[in-house]
Formats: sequence, structure tokens, C-alpha cells
Amino acid sequence: MMLILTVNTVFAQRTTSSSYSQRLRGKRVFNKIMTAYSDSLAKVVDKYSHDSTYLKVSLNPYYFRLFAPVTLYNSVVSDAMAMDNEAEVAAMDNLIPINNKGMIETDEEINASINNALMSVYLNEPLSVHYTENDLMGRRTFKKDVVRKLPRRERVTDLLGDTRLVDPSVNTELIIKKPNFWTKSGNSYLQFTQNYISGNWYKGGESNNTLLSGLVLESNYNDRQKVQWDNKLEWKLGFLSSRSDTLHKYKTNTDLIRLTSKLGLRAIKHWYYTIQAELYTQFFASYKSNKPDVVSSFLSPGYFKVDLGMDYKRSTKNFEVSAVIAPLSYKLTYVRDDDVDETKFSVDEGKKFKNDLGSNLQITSSWKIISQVVWDSRISYFTTYDKSQAEWENTFNFNLNKFLTTKLFVHARFDDGAKKKEDYNYFQLMELLSFGLSYNW
Repeated sequence: MMLILTVNTVFAQRTTSSSYSQRLRGKRVFNKIMTAYSDSLAKVVDKYSHDSTYLKVSLNPYYFRLFAPVTLYNSVVSDAMAMDNEAEVAAMDNLIPINNKGMIETDEEINASINNALMSVYLNEPLSVHYTENDLMGRRTFKKDVVRKLPRRERVTDLLGDTRLVDPSVNTELIIKKPNFWTKSGNSYLQFTQNYISGNWYKGGESNNTLLSGLVLESNYNDRQKVQWDNKLEWKLGFLSSRSDTLHKYKTNTDLIRLTSKLGLRAIKHWYYTIQAELYTQFFASYKSNKPDVVSSFLSPGYFKVDLGMDYKRSTKNFEVSAVIAPLSYKLTYVRDDDVDETKFSVDEGKKFKNDLGSNLQITSSWKIISQVVWDSRISYFTTYDKSQAEWENTFNFNLNKFLTTKLFVHARFDDGAKKKEDYNYFQLMELLSFGLSYNW
């Protein structure tokens, strides 16, 4: 209070006006300050929006005292006490210096103007002053000798070893699992067909029974970056019985075991540098009806094929395709059984092996037409540019539920490398429709 009375004596001429005029003048002062501050911000925005190289413009920190809680600053009172003539006191009428563009010229003038505005508040509204400069400097934020402490770096093992931080009801053993890039799946099925016709049926015919079983196992590796390695094992075995064949009670109508392994290294997006190996043969011997002649047997024929080229892979919600384009392909044909006619499998008469070098195209796809119908297809075309061998395998799965399904197999084949005989045609076709059990995992 003594300090304020002392300041009042210095500004005795200015305090003779009425209380109303003082409040009005204070409002005008703050209006000018706010206008100048707004113009200053507008100029900063304008500078940055039109000239990206203008890096020297920054918001002035002196304005913080206008928006902080009203505080009695020592410098404000000291500057007011230092005024020793009427000219300096009269300068307070123009509390904020503004040039013709509405901008404050220097930091010194800004600081002096804010000091004058605060002094006006001290004189006219002393009850609004709640803090002193010593109060502000006593807060932790304004201490100059405060050393910033860095957060302590704790090791997870140290925290687990500290019994104070361990909940006895929680297992604290830390288990880190490596990502598993392998996916495994399988499908097994058992299908059958049955047809009975009595011996005196007016149109004739014969009864027959067909049993078909199959197993497909897949184990694929994909690191989601560069490497893909696909492995697939297929097994199909079907038996047929008919009264017309008195020499054989059962014969095989489908017999296949095939192992395919494909290693790919990503080139761009859906394309991979690929090497593929394929081995396939059959299990049991097959015979002609009412004849003891062996048509084929285990490893008669047996095929081994290696492809080197590119693989295009694409997968969507309902469709998957893989197309291997191999400009370099090697194929080995082997006939082990001496009772099998090797010339039917492009092997020269009297020999066991046949080596072929050429190109290969193999396309495998799976299309979910609707939720109950899935079409699996495999196209393989191998050529030595002198002869060709092509196969198109189609399997249509009609799923009634999780365990019951109807399968339609259509297998077309073309081979112009075999020695043509009277009963032999380059184009061959096999079709089988069956119903039975199926299970996927």
C-alpha cells in the first residue's frame, strides 16, 4: 500500500479525473493492445503463407503478461518511479505505439507500452492484482537452477526380479514366440457310387460299384516379404467292380500319388523367380477287362519334372491362381515293370528311361463360385517343340454341409509322343461323379 501511495504522488495530475473517465481510458488502452496483437499475428500468418523463406518472424514473448493472471511486476513500478518530468508522464496517454500499418515497431516500445497498461491497472483496479513477481518466481517453472531429470531406463528383467512389483497371482515368466510363417491344411474324402441291374432287366446292362478315396496335404511357407515355398502331396485311389469282368473282381479306375514342391523368390509384386519339382506315379497295377495284361503299375510310368522360370500368383476372396511359366524344363520318364508296354509312355522300345528337355506351362486355380460350389483346376502343358503332352484336371466340389459332398472329376489328356496303335488316340478323357464324405482342416 505504501508503494501504491508513492506512485499516486508521481501521477497526481493524472488521478484528478473522475473514476468513470479512468475506466473508459483503461478500456481504450486494452482495445488498442488487443488490436495491435491481432494485427501482429495476422502479419506473421501472411509472411509465412506468401514467403516460405521468411524464417525470422516469430511471435513476441512480451505479450504473455497481458494474458497471465494480473501480477505486480517490479520492473513496471521501477519504470514509473524513474519518470521525472511531465513529458514522460504525458507519454502514457499513448499507451501503445502504432505505425501507419498497425504494427508495433520495436520490442522496447512493446515492453514500455505493456508496462504503462499494467500501471494503469495497478492505479485504477488495485483489487484485481492477486500476485507479485516474487510469487511467480517462487514457482518451480520459473526457477533457473532447476536441472531437468531424465526418466530412468528400467530393464524388463529388473522389474520382474523386483518382488515389490510382482503380483503373486500372475505368471511373470516372459515368453517370446517367434512368428510362424508356415500354414498347413488338408482334405480327405471317401466317395462311392453304386448301380444294380438284375440279370433279366429288359434293356440289359450290368451292375457295378465304384469306391473313390483321396487325401490332399499342404504345407506352405510365406515370410510375407521375399520367400514362398509351397509343398503339396496328392493321393487318389479308386476301385471298380463289374460282372462283365470275370477275371478281375476289382480294378483300379483312379490311381495317383503326386508330390509337388515349389520355391519362389519375389521379383516384383505378384511375380516370383521360381524353381519347381514334381514327382508322380501310381500305387497298384491296372489291367484291361478280362485280360491279364498289365497296363501300368508302380513307377511304370514314373515321372520326375523340374521347371525353372517365373511364377505369377494372385489371390482374392473367392479366387486363387498360380501360373508357372518355365522356358527351361526337364522331364524324366521311367518304366520299371517289364510287363508294361513302355512305348505307350513315349519311352523307346526296350528302354527304361526317357529324358526330355523343353518348356512347361502349369496353371493351378481354385474358384469359389458360390459358398457350396468350388472348382479346382490344374493345367499342365509340356513340350519339347517336337512332341507335346498336356493335361487338364478339373474337380467340382458340391458341398452339402461340412461332411457330405458330391464330386465331379473330369480329366482330359493329350499326348502325341506315344507310339500310335489301332486302339490308341492322342486325346483321352476320364469322368467320374461320386457322392460321399469329405473333411477339411
